[in-house]
Amino acid sequence: LIQGFFQSGDCENAQEIFKRMVFCGVPPSIWTYNILLDGFCDNGKLEKALVIFKDMQNSEMELGTITYTIVIEGMCRDGKVKDAWELFCSLDLKGVKPDVKTYTIMISGFCVKRLKQKAVTLFRKMKEDGPLPNDCTYNALIRAHLRDGDKAASAELIKEMRSLGFSAEASTFSLVTNMLHDGRLDKSFLDMPS
Repeated sequence: LIQGFFQSGDCENAQEIFKRMVFCGVPPSIWTYNILLDGFCDNGKLEKALVIFKDMQNSEMELGTITYTIVIEGMCRDGKVKDAWELFCSLDLKGVKPDVKTYTIMISGFCVKRLKQKAVTLFRKMKEDGPLPNDCTYNALIRAHLRDGDKAASAELIKEMRSLGFSAEASTFSLVTNMLHDGRLDKSFLDMPS
């Protein structure tokens, strides 16, 4: 029910249902809290999500990778990449291991903020320490390199991605197509990764 209200953009009713649950003595589970966090973040209500997140941290509830990933994604989406990075860096101290989605969100956040070198450094750390990158991770970096005009690095990442059996996402194809069309890339780029 809560998720349905969030999907329709009705954050107030979602929060009201949650409050009624608590008032009626139904203890919310970690999953209920995660739905609440995700709903607020998806609807651009990061501040409300952070209040709930703080309550969760202060409780005796054991928070895992999913909870932290939701908050990191919300922060990145809201442009608070520095805050997201601080939270990401604290995970080890909390005994939480970031998964491929957590890493990819952080790498994408750096790319959006044009902090490509930080994204590349985190990508290398990910490849060394695990988890291994997936197609979304590669695509985020490829788009960042293409936007910066670094054709060789883009081509190398495409080659590596293909060798692992991954393919480009629609947004990466679209960017390459647009850059070919407006002249930022020449057709020889298509031969580079093969």
